[in-house]
Amino acid sequence: MLCTYLYELASLFMSFYEACPMLKEGIEQDVRDSRMTLAALTAKTLQSGLGLLGIDTMERM
Repeated sequence: MLCTYLYELASLFMSFYEACPMLKEGIEQDVRDSRMTLAALTAKTLQSGLGLLGIDTMERM
């Protein structure tokens, strides 16, 4: 169940990332901040879930 959740979370975030650019010029600061917060929370959730499975994650790609 955890693997399925993490896979679906990663897939949904990738769809969001493609549809809603975060670093593109012209985006309002509050929108950018909320998108970056969502990205950070998603990364933290994925890292925690993968850690429970014994899978190490990278700090950066």
